This record gives sequence, structure tokens and C-alpha cells, in this order.
Amino acid sequence: MYTLKQNTISKNIFLCGLLLILVGMPLSKFLMSVGQFVLLGNWLWEGNWKAKWNIINASKVLWLMSGFILIHLLGLLWTENFEYAFHDLKIKLPLLWFPLLFITTHQILSKKEIHILLWIFVLSVISASITCFYVWLGFTKHKVVDIRDISIFNSHIRFALMIDFSISFLLFYFFQQNERRWIIIKLLFIIWLIVFLIIMQSVTGIVILFLILLFYAFRFILTKTKLSFKIAVLFFLFVGITASVFWLQQVIKKQYYIDQIIPEKEKTINGNIYFHDSESKETENGNLVWSNISFEELESAWNNRSGLKFNDMDAKGNPISSTVIRYLTSKGFYKDASGVSSLTEEDIKLIQNGVTNYLITNKSALKGRIHEFIYEYHSFKNNADPSGHTLLMRLEFWKAGWQIVKQNWFIGVGTGDVQDAYNKEYQISRSKLQKEWWKRSHNQFLATTIAFGILGLMVFLFYLFLPGCIVKNKHQLFIVFMIISIVSMLNEDTLETQAGVTFFGFFYSFLLVPVKKES
Repeated sequence: MYTLKQNTISKNIFLCGLLLILVGMPLSKFLMSVGQFVLLGNWLWEGNWKAKWNIINASKVLWLMSGFILIHLLGLLWTENFEYAFHDLKIKLPLLWFPLLFITTHQILSKKEIHILLWIFVLSVISASITCFYVWLGFTKHKVVDIRDISIFNSHIRFALMIDFSISFLLFYFFQQNERRWIIIKLLFIIWLIVFLIIMQSVTGIVILFLILLFYAFRFILTKTKLSFKIAVLFFLFVGITASVFWLQQVIKKQYYIDQIIPEKEKTINGNIYFHDSESKETENGNLVWSNISFEELESAWNNRSGLKFNDMDAKGNPISSTVIRYLTSKGFYKDASGVSSLTEEDIKLIQNGVTNYLITNKSALKGRIHEFIYEYHSFKNNADPSGHTLLMRLEFWKAGWQIVKQNWFIGVGTGDVQDAYNKEYQISRSKLQKEWWKRSHNQFLATTIAFGILGLMVFLFYLFLPGCIVKNKHQLFIVFMIISIVSMLNEDTLETQAGVTFFGFFYSFLLVPVKKES
């Protein structure tokens, strides 16, 4: 029999498990895992199996949410790589476990408890961001070769999603009439998280942030009665979007269109012949990359200034030679001895770390990342090697994935064979990707279709959207959370890693949990 004392103890353990998960998601994978074991142990200790089975049997939402795991089990029937299949199932178990826990548990959270738990998560995200900022400033021994390296607790993309959700939470309560306390602190938290998101240069996170701001702007317009408020919001929206488009246009124009600052010459000041590739249109900041190059002078001058030789690899695994050429081009220098002598010691270090454009440094913001994407797109049009380039590789992943779908469109390749199918396709198509970059789709919808075909994609779409339509008393943040999740799935295999599965599975279920009327 489930006693009152047992209920009180179980409630405290339940809250402790939730606390560990919410703190662990941004700060510690270990705490995140411990929290899940605490919840599982508590659920088993509660007992009352008959009541739980009755809830499971009657819950349409739970059956819908279990469908995605069911398709993974069915996919075992035609898979060949069982080792990876069982690994994949283990990672995705929280997608079944979290809804089962929240729907069948005896612990129904109050509005106040949900509010406090979400605040704990936000404060944990802020703490993690401050620590990462400390790393970015160079106050630790952690080596930062790429700006992504400052995210020391999680993948920078997963962390960006947590930041976006934290901003959504702060904005949601910022406009609540009964939540006017500490409004200045909330505003400072919002500003800080936005600034840090820009520092981290997560394009996915910034795009999602833009959509979140649009959502809240239109929500504000629809819910406010005063016409002056609506006009003010529309005015700021117009100004913000116009300024952003103009700024982006200028960045693209500078990088993409050829505006050669330095004229082509026949010889260097030392009398050596310059190399000019008249067919290549690759540019850095408007300057032609493969123009005005004296390889002999460049190699000698570089070797005299750097411990890494001209034919070595930089910290990102790319040839130093091409990194030097691109970096000198970005600064508008001739690619010769005089160009190398014009570089500062800081420039030398950046080149050794794989920085190809002086605008793209670990201390630069979004502008540098956009320059990098533009260069990659330009390189894609010129059929360049995509290895190591974020945008180019994704295009290769999607291209290969689409070919696999066309050959296995109905039921896919099976639960464990996605990577094997990719490896086979890369070989058949003779992809320019180096073997170390033979990776999966980086698109959750494409990954699901490859594994389970069109039927599996339909099950996945039902899993995503139907529960939210059925549950009437879901938390209002649920809609914003789904915007964050779905957009991330367009650019990432969000549900293929422990951190991604836990983030999605937990909040997807947590924000659908019934709320007590008493707060």
C-alpha cells in the first residue's frame, strides 16, 4: 500500500532527480545520468503497478510517444549491424522513459515547482556560459583552436539550444504581469545570453533566437490591446530586420564579389615570378586567393618565422600552405616574402591554429562565421574539397543521404545500418570527403528516413506533433521549445547523442506534465 510517508519521501527523491538532470544538462553529463537513475529507482520503488498500468493503457499520448521507439525495434528485423543498432536504442531510451515517468508517476508538479525547476536550469546555463566565457578569455589551460572549443561541457550546438530555451523562459516570464520582480536582473540575463550566443558564433543558435524573438513579438502584438504598443513593436521589428538585412548584404558583398584591392603583378620586389590562376574565382574579403603568389618566397619566408613548416598541417588538420595563402589574401597582402614579413606574431599563431581569415578569430563575433560560410559556398560552386568545412560537408552529407533514401525509400536500411549505408555511398560516389569525415546526415528528418523509410518518417512526424495537439494543459513554453527543437533537427542529428536526446526527451515530456491547480 502506498502510504503518505512513502509519498512524501518519493516526492523529495523525484524532485532531487529532476534537479540533478536540470543542473547536469548544461554542466555535467555525469549528474545528468545520475539524475535519470535516481528517477528510475524512485519509479520502481513507488510500486503501485496496477494503477500505473491503467494509466499507460488509457494514455493516448504515451502510446503516440512510444511509437518512435517501436519503429526502432521493428527496424531490427532488417538491420545487419546489430552492435550499432543496440547502441542507438540505448541512447534513445530516454525518449520512451521520460514520458512514461511523467505520465505514470504519482508526483504531479505544481506551477510553482515547475517555475523553480526551470529557474534552476536557466541559472545552470548562465553558470556554464560564464565558465565558457572565462575559457574564451584565455584564463585557463584549455586550448582553444576553434571558437567551438570554449563549450567545455557540451557540444556547442547542444549548448546553443539550451541558451535559446533559457532566453525563451526569461522572455516568457518577463512579460507576465505577476512576474515583475527582479525585472532588471532578468533583462541583464537575457542580454548576457544573447551576447554569449554571438560570441560562440553558433549560426543555428542565432537563427533559432531570431525566430524566438519573432514569436514573442507577434505574441505581444496579439495579446496587447493598446494600439500604441502594437505600433511600437512593429516599428522595432521593421528597423531590426532592415538593419540586419543591410548588414548581412554588406558582409556578403565584401566577401563574395571580387573587388581586387591589390593589382596583379608579374614579379616580386626580389625578381621572382608571381603565379596567377586566371580560372579560379575563390576570394577572401574580395581579393582573389590564387593570384599574386610566389611559392618559393612564401615557403622560405614562412619557414623562417614559424615552427610549423610550409608543408605541415595546421591545428585543424589543413595544409599550412593553403592557410597562409588565404590569410595573406584576407589582409590584402601579396603572397610573397614581403607579405609574410608584414604579419604580426599574433597573425602567425592564428595561421598555425588554422585561421584562414583575419576576421575569423576566436575573439571575433558573428561576422567572421558568415565570412567562413560564404567562402565555403563559393568553394562548393568551384567543386573544392569539402573536408573540414562545416557547410560544404553538410551539403555532402545531405547529397549522399538523399541517394540512400532513393534506394531504400519504403522501409529504410534498418536501425543500425545508417553509417554503413553512408560509407558505401561515399565509396560508390567517389566523394571528395576524406575518410575521417565520412559522417551521417546532420538532419534528423533525413536520418530517420534513411533508417526507416517514408513509413518511419511518418511515425516520427506523428511522434513530434500529435501529443502536443492532444494535451490541452501543456505548459505555454512548449510551443517555443518545439520551435527550437524542430529547427535544430533541420541542421543536426539532434536525437543521435546522449545530450541531444536528454534535452529533447526531458523537456518534451516535462512541459506536457499535468500541473496542479494549487500553486
